[in-house]
Amino acid sequence: MWIPLCILIGILSGLGAAAFHAVLRVCTELILGGVVKHRPATLASEGGFHLATGFSPLWAVPLVVAGGALVATAFVLWLAPESAGHGTDAAIHAAHHDPSGTPIRVALTKLVASGITIGSGGSGGSEGPTAQITAALASLVARTFRLPFQHAKTVVIIGFAAGVGAIFRTPLGGTLLGAEMLYRSDLESKVIVPGLISSTVAYVVFGLIHGFDPIFDTVAPYHWDSVLQFLAFPLLGLLAGLLGRLYIQTFYATAGWFSHGLLGRRFPMLLRPALAGGLVGGIGVVVPGVLGTGYGAAQAALDPGTVLQMSLWIVLAIPFAKILATSLSIGSGGSGGIFGPGLVIGATAGAAAWRLLEPFGLAPTSPAPFVIAGMAACLGSIAHAPLALIVMAVEATNNPSMLVPTMVATSIACFVVGDRTLYRSQLRTRADAPTAVVTPCQP
Repeated sequence: MWIPLCILIGILSGLGAAAFHAVLRVCTELILGGVVKHRPATLASEGGFHLATGFSPLWAVPLVVAGGALVATAFVLWLAPESAGHGTDAAIHAAHHDPSGTPIRVALTKLVASGITIGSGGSGGSEGPTAQITAALASLVARTFRLPFQHAKTVVIIGFAAGVGAIFRTPLGGTLLGAEMLYRSDLESKVIVPGLISSTVAYVVFGLIHGFDPIFDTVAPYHWDSVLQFLAFPLLGLLAGLLGRLYIQTFYATAGWFSHGLLGRRFPMLLRPALAGGLVGGIGVVVPGVLGTGYGAAQAALDPGTVLQMSLWIVLAIPFAKILATSLSIGSGGSGGIFGPGLVIGATAGAAAWRLLEPFGLAPTSPAPFVIAGMAACLGSIAHAPLALIVMAVEATNNPSMLVPTMVATSIACFVVGDRTLYRSQLRTRADAPTAVVTPCQP
């Protein structure tokens, strides 16, 4: 039974990830490209890397971001209020408490609302919407086949893991993500084998539609001439861990202000993301790399010429600006992911560290080693998925030479972050997991 079921989940997850990827590209072209003539920096896997273009007119950027947030929020409140916010946490909660109960309207709502929010310049990742979309599709399968609780839980886990692995084109990393992300200090090992099947199928389905190239293309391997070259990576892990802690604290403090703090009391739910969107648009005028997913900024950080041409202050500001912009866009109730921004924060922090050390001859000839290790260390520590992110960073850049230094940086970052987590639906261990459905299934 499990092999056909895993194949079915993989097909649905691949299609769900491919659909959101396409919707996001269309929304970005129509809204940011059509209204303010801005095209964010592109990924190498999207027909080649290109730097971001300017804005025309400049004053319209905050209005466009705010308008997109307003339209997306109205759509969410009208059709499926439970799809608001960042989707990965909702997928984790569904897996733990009600794997058969996520209505299919959540997938449709998340697809449109997140496409509009991020496509209009809101700061968010593509993985959160993908996780919630594919978890909803997996939940539909669990209901259709009337699976018992534990089997339905496995189906939802491998569904959202396959979807995230597909959209990042990291099938092995996606499999490990499903095993790690449900707990802060434990591992759901039983999902690895079925997850391998589903993630492979989802990757093939996504690749047939959008291509199989690594998301950041192939980054040239780095040749390690001396063990001394590894000494910077514990410090990079420390930096990534501290930024991760700042990201968690800023995001949930901002979410608190917008939900039950001063901003929550003064503004209705419909207007909160629009207010935040206006602020994000203002930040984006100064630091364009924060708009949208920001994956293009991570791609730019891999290139030494691009990093050296940028103003030092912009290079240093990008990680902090991305933290603030994402906290505003998603913490206010906007629809998008907070996983991907963690990757961008770590990547650009690695580029900033390289820019500071490079004039003194204390860094490699390229920022790529710092960028790759930084993205894995920052995101792996705050998502409590270090193994998955180490593998994803290597898969996304096709660069196995970075495996050991990335392991070093990520281990240090995990110690710095400790028990803090980006996902409050994570349980501590499997012993804390419920064993029965808490809420009834919905149509």
